[in-house]
Amino acid sequence: MVIIIFLPLLTGCWGAREIEHLAYVNSIGIDYVKGKVVFYIQLISFNNIAKKEAGSAINKQVVSIGKGEGRTVDEAIFDLYRTAQQRLSWSHVKTLLFTEAALREDVIHGILDQMDRYYEFRYTIWTMATRGSIENTFNAYPTQNMSTLYSQLNNPHDRYSQNSLVAPLYLHKFIWKWDESGQILLLPTVNINENDWVENKKPSPQLQQDGICAIQNKQLMGCFKLDDMLGLRWLEKKTVRTPLALETEQKPLAMMIVQKVKPSIEPRTSQNKLTFHIKVKAQCSVTEQEKPATENELKELAVEEIKKQIQKTYLIGLQSGADLLGLSNSLYRSNPAEWHRLEKDGVLPLKPESLGEIDVSLGLTDVGIAKIMKK
Repeated sequence: MVIIIFLPLLTGCWGAREIEHLAYVNSIGIDYVKGKVVFYIQLISFNNIAKKEAGSAINKQVVSIGKGEGRTVDEAIFDLYRTAQQRLSWSHVKTLLFTEAALREDVIHGILDQMDRYYEFRYTIWTMATRGSIENTFNAYPTQNMSTLYSQLNNPHDRYSQNSLVAPLYLHKFIWKWDESGQILLLPTVNINENDWVENKKPSPQLQQDGICAIQNKQLMGCFKLDDMLGLRWLEKKTVRTPLALETEQKPLAMMIVQKVKPSIEPRTSQNKLTFHIKVKAQCSVTEQEKPATENELKELAVEEIKKQIQKTYLIGLQSGADLLGLSNSLYRSNPAEWHRLEKDGVLPLKPESLGEIDVSLGLTDVGIAKIMKK
């Protein structure tokens, strides 16, 4: 009798579901059109991965895209549920993608609130933006019938480890930079490149990183092209390896690969004037050389080029009121009392002259020393 009484209290797997009875959401897209939130999901089949491991033939992966609309994020999600044919599983989401129009305080608050409340979401989701169509971005297919799981949308760090320009961003860092005072949130942007790849004699559109969208004090300050943001990599501790082209008389001289970047920002106050001094230490090697030059000449040109890129990025940001180099955060961390004294509406007022000295120290290593063509 005792055993029978306690049997209903025992836990079990009665609520378990077979994996083929669930639809696993791979990516989420957020748009804002005519006063409504448009919520996209991307589903992918796992056939390619299973067949590759089994040694069978590989078929093109099936990508399905669903869409729902509503006045809020939650309304849009439940609008999507109406046409879903299976229960949607949110526990394997890899990417959160915003359009530029969706980078509004109310929309971002809505999606973050949802993810914070629902237990299936994780904070290790890649977060990025696009100035194009979410549907086109989700439909971009990697070459060689590779799974979408290995594209720049779902695995940006793989490409970043080979060519570090703008660091990819996890959701937990997005939330931290979104909420904390003095922070600048740099959201990587992706777009479709329709020209550079051909597969079986047909154009093969591919994803590419094309810049950043800057959010400061929960307001979008603007989206910037990648060529104008090259100074960011010199202040990013996660930079793995990044190319640096050197020119003389507007003609190519050499190409360097820069690694082990160690940046620091030091706020200084003198005669009631606040300036920020930047130090960058790094190791580099010469991978290509078009004309003869001495070791010192190459290092001097590299130092000047890095300084120019940092200054250019800073000044372009100021035109939109964005602190792209994160100078405000360095003061907030080292002297919060001074930051609160100077800030206006949560933003530290910066001027072109606020950027002080830029000290760059490069060590030339690897095969670069042995193979430099000297004059």
